[in-house]
Amino acid sequence: MDKKWLNYIGITLVLFVFWVAISGDFHWPQMAVGFAASVFVVFFNRNLIITAEDRPPVTIKNVLWLIGYFLKLLRDIFIANFQVAYIVLHPKMPVVPNMVSMRVEIESMASRVLLGNSITLCPGTLTVLADEKDFLVHALTIESGEAITEWHPISRLKHMERD
Repeated sequence: MDKKWLNYIGITLVLFVFWVAISGDFHWPQMAVGFAASVFVVFFNRNLIITAEDRPPVTIKNVLWLIGYFLKLLRDIFIANFQVAYIVLHPKMPVVPNMVSMRVEIESMASRVLLGNSITLCPGTLTVLADEKDFLVHALTIESGEAITEWHPISRLKHMERD
């Protein structure tokens, strides 16, 4: 069987397991709908799925690195929530929306997707455009816009690509 089809089958099974975990219903009609939805999502998004050649190999080192990345990202999301809450609750509401253009030397498509989503997950920032090496980010304040260009995940992703 072709690697591409194995990839599709694997993603379909992961989506189906996620469906079952979220629904919590093990009756056959619910399971049939979940499986059909999983197949539907994979079929209509098959051109968007990152192939095995585009992502880093699954090794213990990469898995540990990814866990560390997500733990630091959770910390940043937690801190950004308080910063945005402070801005919104401040009597003068010091919001100065701005767009920050930055060039990021990351080669891997998976790493660029991870960076774009990480920026968007942090409150107060939003990835508007992610092109080959150029990112356009909307920031809630000037300070957060300047800080995004030196954000630690960018250097961590570059470091991971070198290893």
